[in-house]
Amino acid sequence: MRKKIICIFLVLIIISTCTFSTAAAGRKSDTAEKDIIKIDGMDYQYVDETINGETFTHIINLTLNTEDILYYNQISGTVFLNDEPIAQIENAVSLNNSCNRNVIAPLSENYWKLHDSTTKRITWVQGIAAAALAAVIATVIPNVGKIVVIAKIGLTALSVVAAACAGAYVDCVGYTHVQNNGSVQARLDWTFRPSTGDVYGPYSKYTL
Repeated sequence: MRKKIICIFLVLIIISTCTFSTAAAGRKSDTAEKDIIKIDGMDYQYVDETINGETFTHIINLTLNTEDILYYNQISGTVFLNDEPIAQIENAVSLNNSCNRNVIAPLSENYWKLHDSTTKRITWVQGIAAAALAAVIATVIPNVGKIVVIAKIGLTALSVVAAACAGAYVDCVGYTHVQNNGSVQARLDWTFRPSTGDVYGPYSKYTL
């Protein structure tokens, strides 16, 4: 009887270990944005987690020790906060790229080569928080974090926009430039255009 109990115990351990390993295989370690942002007198941090190819953003209130989870379903275009739909993202007509080519005063007419462009239409529910709206905007801007969105647009502006309207366009224009050493430099210009008529940007990000 004692041997039977020991065998059952060992089988349970093996099953638990296998289950844990399977779950861990589809889960990548969390990556937190380095900076902590203060919103309405409270400290926040964004942590992205990838599970089975899907990215979840943890919006952590370090002051109150609370956490909200934001998820963007790219197939439906719906953004969820704590499993509740809060925003919708869809493709829109691309902006006229010609008006944006010389924003950074390139060294010559052909210094930056247009790579591609996208325009996304975002709508959100009334009363969305600035921290959540920044995360929604960041989901459609390649390699630009939520804290950068907050730093560029500003918390006050995001709060006003979130309360004043329920929609905006986000324009992204990509450029490339081959440097003298043969390496390729990329530049991304992004602009946030809420339905209030205000325009924030274009802001530029450079990568090698």
